[in-house]
Amino acid sequence: MKETKTYRAAIVGCGRKASTIDDERRWLTNYDALPCSHASAYSSHPRTIIEAAADPDEAKRLAFGERWKVAKLYSDYRQMLAEVKPEIVSVTTHAHLHAQVTIDAARAGAKGIICEKAMATSLQEADEMIEACRSSGARLLINHPRRYHSTYSAARKAIEAGEVGELRAIVGMMFNALIHNGTHLFDMFRFFAGEARWVSAQVILGESRQTAGGQARQTAGGQASDPGGAGAVGFDSGVIALAEISTMQGFELQLLGSNGRIVINSFAEGFQVWRCEREAPQQGRQWFQYGPMKLAQIETRQNHQPAKPPMLAAVEDLVESIETGREPVSSGEEGRAAFEIALACRMSSASGGKRVDIPFADRNFRVVSR
Repeated sequence: MKETKTYRAAIVGCGRKASTIDDERRWLTNYDALPCSHASAYSSHPRTIIEAAADPDEAKRLAFGERWKVAKLYSDYRQMLAEVKPEIVSVTTHAHLHAQVTIDAARAGAKGIICEKAMATSLQEADEMIEACRSSGARLLINHPRRYHSTYSAARKAIEAGEVGELRAIVGMMFNALIHNGTHLFDMFRFFAGEARWVSAQVILGESRQTAGGQARQTAGGQASDPGGAGAVGFDSGVIALAEISTMQGFELQLLGSNGRIVINSFAEGFQVWRCEREAPQQGRQWFQYGPMKLAQIETRQNHQPAKPPMLAAVEDLVESIETGREPVSSGEEGRAAFEIALACRMSSASGGKRVDIPFADRNFRVVSR
């Protein structure tokens, strides 16, 4: 009988995503399913246990320990890494701490790391995170849950099968923070369209001004300025994606093909397939004859098989990647690519909406999100 190892996990940051998000009334449709928090996922997975947690906020730290029955609690995560030596580390702090915590965890011997988005504050930081994990042999997973949700995998298979013809364009909308929330949308753009090559965008509310050196403007309280925005993203595949990140209607994708579309939204599990077909050519001027399209069918596809909760699937993916040596489905490189599109949107907006090519050279261009 094959022996199965149990992995000891530690969490850095004892707040909402680490512990309490499961208590909220939230849009989970086509996004997530309980368990959503890192702690609940580790507690639910048969091969992981929560060994320790760290947070400088004593109230959060103690509440976490009581809720999840964790005795090893630390105010300094570095002390925790040195004493506990966890095999898996979750980084659930605010974004400006992600890079250093991830790097320290990799250097301390962690075999796998799950880092929340936004991945970092600059491409320089993202590259340092990836390099630290590569050098130590740690597997880095950036938590974009839709990569683990069956709706999006099934929709991509439908597109690859040609059910709506050739994919030509994507229209997507997302909650109103370009970096913190927008990387979810940009990650899905890449999931369906491939590698991005240029961006043209504008942030909302006129908050696109940058200080010298490329630092994004911050509020008087020192918190990040991360407004919503809108823009276009061009891909090597020829697909053009339009993003609108200032709505509170929920996450939606319209995948527009040459003969129909696929629609995924936050109000019903699964997706719709709109199929079109050509009618006979219209009679009239010779140069204006064409075969117009008509809507032939709208089919709704539910998730007939219960999807494994994406957070739990992410933990399982990380365990498998540790044991097989492969990269996680939502790897550091995948996370970096989505983050680069978001940064390019801010860079484009700062230049009045001018096109920014990807990859772009300024790895120190920095935007601090929450």
